[in-house]
Amino acid sequence: MKKIITICLLALISFSASAQFGFFKKKSEIESFKEKKVIVVLFYDSAYNAAVELAMIRNWKFSSFEVAFDNELLKYKKENVVYLSFSKSKGSKNKAKLGSCEEDFNGLVMLSKFKRKSMPEDILAQAFCSNNIDTSDWEFELQRGVQMMNNYFEYSSNAAKDGDITASKMMNNYPSDKSQLLDKKLLVEDKMLELKGKKDAADIFDGEVAEVDRDLIYKAVADQDNAVAYYLWVKDEKYCNKLVISAQNSEIMYYETATPDKCKLNNKDLEALNSIKKNASKNNR
Repeated sequence: MKKIITICLLALISFSASAQFGFFKKKSEIESFKEKKVIVVLFYDSAYNAAVELAMIRNWKFSSFEVAFDNELLKYKKENVVYLSFSKSKGSKNKAKLGSCEEDFNGLVMLSKFKRKSMPEDILAQAFCSNNIDTSDWEFELQRGVQMMNNYFEYSSNAAKDGDITASKMMNNYPSDKSQLLDKKLLVEDKMLELKGKKDAADIFDGEVAEVDRDLIYKAVADQDNAVAYYLWVKDEKYCNKLVISAQNSEIMYYETATPDKCKLNNKDLEALNSIKKNASKNNR
């Protein structure tokens, strides 16, 4: 477990390896954010627009919001607002014409100022989405993304002290209840599991592991299936970001980074998940 923490700390060197964590330093900043209205930026892609608005209606609980197209934002210039946008990474296969980040990132970004190419200093928080999103995928990708974003703000708002909301603190021990992992079946997208040795995935994980079509993962997200966790990988220029997430409420169970060519879930990842489960079991006794 110490080795995992060390690797995560090294990942902090790069902005792009910050997972879905935010960049607030004080709880008072979170409270100020709560008073701001979130402007959900729409682009000229009907599938994305419909999905992000639905995801916000269903899953965003932290503050008020409204939607507006990217060419309508001047009217908010003097208002107390922030902006929710989507950033496509440079290697993304998403065909929708959305935004991007100067420091490569793929997913939802919460911004203090809107630009089609977001600047690092304007990003308040972020949540990963897949590199390859077809028209029918947006509903499920954005459901997870908005839940993860909302989780960050809820956790930060309820933190005991300022130091608990730093990116380094959250990356070391993201405040999800890891005991949720104990009885969950782990779903891995087809061809994204790579094992060495004689042990199979179930033995290493110490639980049920199934390689499935991505549609079954999306179904678990849509159903908010409390019996399922799943593997998500997202690439940018420098990293492959590897996460295990609960289907219900999109809680982060595990986060690791690797080189962009090492995106498959492997022995090391499953061993780390097993270790997290053992620690959670001990803490529950």
